[in-house]
Amino acid sequence: MLKRLMRLAAQAVLPALVLIGAYAATERLLEGPARELGRKGPRPEVVYSVASTEIALGENRAVLRAFGEVVAADTAELRVASPGEVIAVHERLQVGQTVDARTPLVTIDPFAYEGALRDAKAQLAEARARAAEGDARIAMEESDLARLEEQLDLSRVDLDRAEQLARSGNITEKALDERRLIVSQRQQAFDQGRYTLEAERARREQNKAAIDRLIWTVEKAERAVADTVLRAPFKGIVRAENAAIGRLMQNNDVAVSLIKADTLDVRFVLSDQRYGRLLSAASLFGTSVSVIWRIGDTPISYDGTVYRAGADIEGNRGGVDVFAHLDLTGRAAPRPGAFVEVRIPGVVHTGTARVPMSALHDGRIFTIGEDRRLTARPVTVLALDGDEAIVRGDLTDGAAVVTTRLAEAGDGIKVRPINDDDTGGDGNEASLSTPNGFAKAPASLVAPKPAGQRDGERAAAKPQEPS
Repeated sequence: MLKRLMRLAAQAVLPALVLIGAYAATERLLEGPARELGRKGPRPEVVYSVASTEIALGENRAVLRAFGEVVAADTAELRVASPGEVIAVHERLQVGQTVDARTPLVTIDPFAYEGALRDAKAQLAEARARAAEGDARIAMEESDLARLEEQLDLSRVDLDRAEQLARSGNITEKALDERRLIVSQRQQAFDQGRYTLEAERARREQNKAAIDRLIWTVEKAERAVADTVLRAPFKGIVRAENAAIGRLMQNNDVAVSLIKADTLDVRFVLSDQRYGRLLSAASLFGTSVSVIWRIGDTPISYDGTVYRAGADIEGNRGGVDVFAHLDLTGRAAPRPGAFVEVRIPGVVHTGTARVPMSALHDGRIFTIGEDRRLTARPVTVLALDGDEAIVRGDLTDGAAVVTTRLAEAGDGIKVRPINDDDTGGDGNEASLSTPNGFAKAPASLVAPKPAGQRDGERAAAKPQEPS
């Protein structure tokens, strides 16, 4: 029983003694090279090899990118104003074809409309003839009225003479009454002629009104005849056609839909913030933009000018519709609906610099002083432009800014620009060959291999702390 207890105690204690001994041996092996390093003196300062670029202060503006579509600036729907049977269509009346201005695209049978025009012209000629006849009657009535007035004046003179003779007893009362009757009859004839003349003049005004009405009837009939031929109002692209020979077109039917070929716009969306910044800086309307249409493997570029914005904020798209007119001089016109990229110059920032994005470290950049040590400079990022940032801060024109991403960037770190041939004489430069772009610790911080250690063996030294 005692032997069994001693055997169990040995099985429990011996493994613990073996582990403690192995740990002690490992610690001794690791402390040996570190103690040797400590005897050689203080650890040398790390010098990082970095890339740098010079700061150039001035006016900078980012290029904003937006996406939109080509839209037709001018469109036309040719609707039927003179319904009837289609008797002719143009040979290029096909969707996608380009037609010139004033080209007759659809012709409707004009027989009924030409007949109506002929009838209206005949009625107009008849009315004008009646007017001429009325003018002649008016002239005759005026002449008759003048004669009647003369006769009335003579009869009145004769009556005055007879009255004088009657007072002297040289004429009978009957003869005086006869002269009075003549004056009355001629007065009646004169009044009748005057009223007849006024009636003729009224009929002349009626004839004038009838002539004006018939002139409009003739013009309307001529317009109806002209509307039997639907002509292109401008040089355009056929978007849709609904006409064929023999088809009966009703009033207001759409026969052809056209897009003006040389006036195309690009509609794109700017966010509320971008729209507000550009508008407040007067950098929106009248600004030249670049439009890129990627069709196939070859992108096509166009110039454009922003000239208007939408009336409402598009809530479903989160911004404002902006329209730019395309300059199609010497270039093939894109089709409406084409998806395009729009590049817009942003707001001009004065007294700023462009730095690569890799130079930014949490709102700071690091410049290299004369002693090749880093100095942190807080900056404000005003705009991003591709892989560059436009910044403003306490910057000096021509200062060297570090563009390498350092794992632990900070004030006072010593660096060596990679374009500088002088290594500083200490041989402790950090390598930039790491795949992630971060600077790697120099070889001087790696513990030397103990004497007698073969390649591939594990070094018996503590790992270095990060610098």
